[in-house]
Amino acid sequence: MKISVIIPAYNSERFLTETLDCLLGQTLKDIQIIIVNDGSTDSTADIIAEYAAKNANILPVYQENAGVSAARNNGISRAEGKYTIFVDSDDLLSPDALEVIYNSLEENGADLAICRTMRFGYGGEEYNPIVDSLAKEKVIDCFDKRLLWNFLISNKCFKTELLKKSGILFPPLRYSEDGAFTMQFIYAAKPKITGAYGAVFKYRRHTPSEGFSVSQSISGELVSHFLQSLDIVYKAAEKVTDNGDYLQEILCKTYFALINEFYRILWRADNETLKFIGENCRELKSRMTAEAFKKCANTQKDLGSPIFDRNEIAENPFVSIIAKDCSEEFIGSLYAQSMPIFELITASKNMPDCENIQQLSSDGFKRAAKKAAKGKITVVLNGKKPLDSRFLKVVSLLKRSPKFGIFPNFIIKIGAMLFLKIKK
Repeated sequence: MKISVIIPAYNSERFLTETLDCLLGQTLKDIQIIIVNDGSTDSTADIIAEYAAKNANILPVYQENAGVSAARNNGISRAEGKYTIFVDSDDLLSPDALEVIYNSLEENGADLAICRTMRFGYGGEEYNPIVDSLAKEKVIDCFDKRLLWNFLISNKCFKTELLKKSGILFPPLRYSEDGAFTMQFIYAAKPKITGAYGAVFKYRRHTPSEGFSVSQSISGELVSHFLQSLDIVYKAAEKVTDNGDYLQEILCKTYFALINEFYRILWRADNETLKFIGENCRELKSRMTAEAFKKCANTQKDLGSPIFDRNEIAENPFVSIIAKDCSEEFIGSLYAQSMPIFELITASKNMPDCENIQQLSSDGFKRAAKKAAKGKITVVLNGKKPLDSRFLKVVSLLKRSPKFGIFPNFIIKIGAMLFLKIKK
């Protein structure tokens, strides 16, 4: 086999069929598909059995529920292809992705190939520009900082012999374990790395109704696992380089991700978790140079100075959203905003129990709502259609920007409404 594809599967009945059909439809046919059923309790086992019975290149593996890292490690031990790639049970690849990746590895004599990444599903389609820049390269240095900003595992294909020889396995963590695995492998094995721009890995983002994936969720445990993963990366890098600028980049990545992957979805966290994030942000800041921290702060201008307490945020929102009647889709999109320092004022019933929601009577609602608004800017919406996930970020940046801050709020509102209209 040319490539072994390792798929960890846990209760994957909704999307596994689509993923398997995608793999079986690849232009490269000499592939081994290893599906590790991680103790699923739905019909995942039946789907695996059905496909394995019809396709000799599918190897079904069962294990008691032990998590995605254990499932991938189980798959590594059974990989027989010259190269190995990891694909989650709800992700997809472009039709010729494996062929493009294989040819790039062979033509460049490489041990690791990186292809493009496209996010699809909730929030629409979006390519990752950092990954795109890496995928265009024929030769990528092991200490290229861009690798630190590309932890996803499924857009990478490893030379199986070197992977097994390195002894690197996925740590027993639930968040960013792929980054810890990849970077430890790169530091230990010093692989020759190349890009495979013609191949696209498609990463699915789930809607609120489908249930959030791990990367769309937040808990104290997940934050702790993330920090442990990045600590593994930092310590592994320290062993092989004394480049202070590179080590600062790891700290910058850690701080950036704490804010952007956890803090920005703070309404899915409890106050204890939020305070834990704040404590670690302050600790990281103390280890960063002024230049490194400024680099992080410049990417978070829409947030101002982050507040790590839900009640305090509710009392000091940056944006007040007024929507008399709110649909479920609107509420879902509002709490998926990338700028979370807001309040919602509404007359709708059966609203979520959340500190930043003010419920008023429908009688004289508009006047009462404007009087109750505590934000620095107030935006009135119909509450029917879902918002673009960047809507509040755009509003915040317009208000905070020195170029726009001198203008009255109604100018900011017009800009926000224009953005909303364009996205619709």
